Amino acid sequence: MPVAKIDKKGRILLPKEIRDKMNIKPGEEFLVADVDENAVILKRIDVRKMLEDLIEKAKSIDLENLEREIEEEGNRIARRRYKISD
Repeated sequence: MPVAKIDKKGRILLPKEIRDKMNIKPGEEFLVADVDENAVILKRIDVRKMLEDLIEKAKSIDLENLEREIEEEGNRIARRRYKISD
């Protein structure tokens, strides 16, 4: 198992064999999650692809229906909070 060291700026260089095996290129982005005090997980992400997917999904949203649902939910919460009956 390859070993990596952290430098003074907090950077970790992934070993070449891992970069080659996973076809990791300079500039790629990763999410970093701490599992516990001795372990982290790196997950490769493609921010551009994520944004493109979100934009595509947003195109199919019915804004009038969304506005109506938001208003209904707001009214429901207000009725419950201020103990107003229907």
